[in-house]
Amino acid sequence: MKLSIAFSWPAGSGINTCGTVFGQILSDSGYFVYGDKQYSSLIRGGNNIFALYVSDTGHFIGNQIDHYLYFNAFAREKNALVYRFGSEYPIDRKIYKNQNSYAAGLAAKLLWIDMETIASAFLGRLPEVARELNRGYLVSGYEAVSEPVMAPGRVAEPKKFLYGNEAVAMGAMDSGLGFYAAYPMTPASSLIDAVSGDHRVIFFQGEDEIAVAMSMLGAKFAGKRSMCGTSGGGFALMSESLSFSNQAELGGVYVFSQRAGPSTGTPTFTAQGDLAYALNASFGDTFPIVVAPYTYENGYHLIGKALNWIDTYQHPVIFLIDKSFSESHMSVDASALVAEPVRRGKLVTEPGDAFARYAVTDDGISGYSVPGTPDGEFIATSYEHDVYGKETEDDAVKTQMEAKRFRKLDTFVQEAFGPDFFGYDIVNPDATEFFVTYGINFYGIRWHIDRHPEKNWGIILIKVIQPLDPRLREFLDANAERIERLTFVEQNFSGQLEQYLSPKLGLLGDRWSGKISRFRSNSLYPIFEELLWETA
Repeated sequence: MKLSIAFSWPAGSGINTCGTVFGQILSDSGYFVYGDKQYSSLIRGGNNIFALYVSDTGHFIGNQIDHYLYFNAFAREKNALVYRFGSEYPIDRKIYKNQNSYAAGLAAKLLWIDMETIASAFLGRLPEVARELNRGYLVSGYEAVSEPVMAPGRVAEPKKFLYGNEAVAMGAMDSGLGFYAAYPMTPASSLIDAVSGDHRVIFFQGEDEIAVAMSMLGAKFAGKRSMCGTSGGGFALMSESLSFSNQAELGGVYVFSQRAGPSTGTPTFTAQGDLAYALNASFGDTFPIVVAPYTYENGYHLIGKALNWIDTYQHPVIFLIDKSFSESHMSVDASALVAEPVRRGKLVTEPGDAFARYAVTDDGISGYSVPGTPDGEFIATSYEHDVYGKETEDDAVKTQMEAKRFRKLDTFVQEAFGPDFFGYDIVNPDATEFFVTYGINFYGIRWHIDRHPEKNWGIILIKVIQPLDPRLREFLDANAERIERLTFVEQNFSGQLEQYLSPKLGLLGDRWSGKISRFRSNSLYPIFEELLWETA
């Protein structure tokens, strides 16, 4: 069973309440629910839409809305450019003053949710003086539907209904996050909500993103597992700190939630135009580790791994997501959210005499200490330095230290990628055609694949983009004769993922000539349109 329902009316009219209330009720019934929220840069007015994609088999997202509830002609005209509507339910404010309560009752009956359940969940959020009036409109909407479109009852065990930044924050805190710094910037801002109320984490809101990034590195130097969050414009200010993090070998997790640019662009809409920037964010011949989850479950786990990696490899990690990942909601099996065990790497508690913080090692990783460790003092400097942290301009020492820092990434590839963890996932490895992508695109591609069961299609999902897991090239080389086409799907016009992966995966030679295609757009829904057009 697959069904989609959407609520659409002006900002400030309770649209998030409707979306999250119904999403949680359906998740409580065991359904897979994807909640997609689209909104303009307005606090009140305009038009917002909150779509719920409901299934008993797995999450999906598409541009087909089976049941569309809306308040005015503008909501119909604007969203018809993006979505395809099945049944439509216009709700006129002249008739129903409390439109959102009426809409909630109507939707509850469509989805065969009993009156007491929706009344408890919906009216419980309102002031007591407003509940009786709104109950009347809720009942009116409920009675307006004669035939529900879903069967009643629970289909599986209850699930949690989370938004993406919440899942990331939970994974980080459950894996020992001790310090989070941020300056509010859509779509990373709600990470602050998820983190700031938890006693396990110190939260610092800096005056700008420079202060945010440097305070994170200061907390990391002090021994806290540390993270900061932002979007493109804020990350531009943070970029210098990545080079310092690399030179001082401090680490730090940068949650980078992409939105549509350039510059301020359309700041409440999703995009994946910052991949090339994330891969090359630093200067001075340094490259961060870049990871990109595509489900909330692996987002929860990957952020825990990222915190382990900044301790183990003492190297910056960029956790690359986008607006759709950050602000969408999904039902999640709570039993799958098992925290990563905390691994502190080469933490030295008894340094002894003459502690060499940056000792040259075969794996490129030196022992580190935290303030307060007897005999564990060292200098964390932005200058090139010797094994003790003492500044130097000696060419031989610089060459030695730079080679050491690069060896850490080789060690990362050898240690992080093993039988229990791949830097990529493959859906249907026996496919003859593969979609190659990363991040939230997964759900749209799966929806597209499900519409064409006659096709032998698979998906290659990159989770660790830099450094790349070498086993992916081995897979492609071994199956090059069988694979008929690789189609890159990404939310940018320039094809940044394809440009980055093609030389690394050996896709530029004659063997792959004519087998590479692409769907590029600056947002998710035009990609759906292209996919539909391609196979129409």
